[in-house]
Amino acid sequence: MSGARVFERLAETFGKRLRNDCPYLLEEPLTISCLNVDQAIGNPVPFTDFALQRGEERLVEAAFRGAKGQAFTSSPSSWQGTVADLLDLPPENDRNRAFFTAGVNAVGRHLGWGEKTVHCRDASPKRCGETMGKHLAGELGPGERVALVGYQPAILGGLAAALGSGRVCVLDLNPENIGRTVSGATVLDGEKDLPAVASRCDLALATGSALTNGTIDSILEAFGGKRVIFFGTTIAVPAALLGFERFCFESE
Repeated sequence: MSGARVFERLAETFGKRLRNDCPYLLEEPLTISCLNVDQAIGNPVPFTDFALQRGEERLVEAAFRGAKGQAFTSSPSSWQGTVADLLDLPPENDRNRAFFTAGVNAVGRHLGWGEKTVHCRDASPKRCGETMGKHLAGELGPGERVALVGYQPAILGGLAAALGSGRVCVLDLNPENIGRTVSGATVLDGEKDLPAVASRCDLALATGSALTNGTIDSILEAFGGKRVIFFGTTIAVPAALLGFERFCFESE
């Protein structure tokens, strides 16, 4: 699928399906709250530098008819309204895109359109990273390389352990992460170095937060016809609706 205007395609797909299949839900209430670190991820030992822990991002959580859906954002806040109000939110900034995406995840979870919409906690991120590394090691050919698009310490550690750090490139947008060497891999600039990394890697493992931070189009375009797998809860239901591949081994 082309990366052009992915968020707009999500809004169109979700809105059309909802209005056609479940119009009775449009006036139902939806609430979105901002989670603190403990609520969002607990104590993900031994890691201390998740974006959530460092305060770079927060999780917002939508609640709808007992179902929960989450999304990462750098502009945390709260929101309440109807499902119809959610559909009318302009996707002009990170905050609104996160509200919309969390709502899609909660409503979609309720309707069975997707699963695993709640972030893993405590020891689970470490297990996820180990599983991710072993899984991809079994799928990649000898010498093939993976680009981790979006620094995530547990996944980076799992990939490096399973593949060797020489077969892992990692990109991030946070200036505080760029230039750091973690698990034997140096974090590169997620904007400047994206084309070069895409040209030399065979597969991209990209954060689902790209949907809310506005970078998903450029990631898909950079990797062209290569395999792109998204990870995380932000893109849970959106991936199912749009046909993207997604791995998220420990989420609920």
